[in-house]
Amino acid sequence: MNKILIVEDEDIIRSALKKLLIKNGFDVVDVGSLDQAKQCRFRDFDLIISDQRLPGGQGTDLIALAPHTPVLIMTSYASMRSAVDAMKLGAVDYISKPFDHKEMIETVTRILASSASLLAKPIEVQRSSLAPHESVAATEATATSATNKSLDDYFIQFVQEHEATLSETLIAEKLGISRKSLWERRQKLGIPRKK
Repeated sequence: MNKILIVEDEDIIRSALKKLLIKNGFDVVDVGSLDQAKQCRFRDFDLIISDQRLPGGQGTDLIALAPHTPVLIMTSYASMRSAVDAMKLGAVDYISKPFDHKEMIETVTRILASSASLLAKPIEVQRSSLAPHESVAATEATATSATNKSLDDYFIQFVQEHEATLSETLIAEKLGISRKSLWERRQKLGIPRKK
């Protein structure tokens, strides 16, 4: 059973999320602040779901505090800019509040499945004849690749969902990047421009 830490200062949201996750078969611990979260052993958890704005700091602070545990950021201050910023800091994904129950469970399941496959890869590398420092480098490269893939997937989905209704300028603005960066990223990811 996967163990999840919820860090959310709003009691109603924390309680509702805990019930939802337990109902779907997850083992859940919940706390109401960053200071309370710091008392937890992060390695005991398979996923941390945290509000972005917390008493005592930001939810993204947990990324550095728990480098071996994926962090899903949720916020009611939804904007593309904050989503991109959270992902740049290393959040595995981002979800807006109020969240859709189905979307939350799908996101949690996807993150846990992805994390499980990442954990399997370092074991294979460590069993090979590589030196210890090479195993660490391979593990870090795999984790970095997964984070970049998640950000690329987010970018592709956002562009494809909005290109019919928004101009290139507005898409770039909502993503918090320049039009040139948008164009370069589209080319890199093979997303053709709509005429």
